[in-house]
Amino acid sequence: MSAAKHSRSDDEDSAGPGAGPKKHHFTPLELQKKQLDKLLEKIDKPVLIPERPSQKQTTKEPKDYVKNVQGSSAGAGSGEFHVYRAGRRREYARLKNMELESKEAKEQREYEEKIEAMKAADDEKTEKNRSKRQRRKQRASNNKLSKQLKEEAQGEDDEEDQKDKPEGSDNEDQ
Repeated sequence: MSAAKHSRSDDEDSAGPGAGPKKHHFTPLELQKKQLDKLLEKIDKPVLIPERPSQKQTTKEPKDYVKNVQGSSAGAGSGEFHVYRAGRRREYARLKNMELESKEAKEQREYEEKIEAMKAADDEKTEKNRSKRQRRKQRASNNKLSKQLKEEAQGEDDEEDQKDKPEGSDNEDQ
């Protein structure tokens, strides 16, 4: 009887005072659905999507004021080594970052120079081909014009020859 007393049916769970969705570990699909439902509840509200930072800053800038100044007295404590090591690590990281930035700037500059040289070579080749095309076109039009002039001149010569011939000379073959 005690087992019957403690076991509830599904209907009793949903009708109870704490009725609502059961809390359990959500799968990634359920989490995504829940987030989308939450976004779509208030569709008028703008959603802020943060922009990615343009450049990562891996190390902090060096401080202007250094509070762990080591004096000239002997007998540094056991903690001084760790302070020294941390400072050395920061300095090496800063130097590495500077070298990386200069290398990237150099590569970018070389890339831009290469692109500029390729563009200049392409423009030069295009100009060369354009001039070739224009010369060919000019030559073709000159040839066409000269042929027309020759034909006209030959036609005029034929007309003059026919004018010079007597009218009765056409029947010379007979």
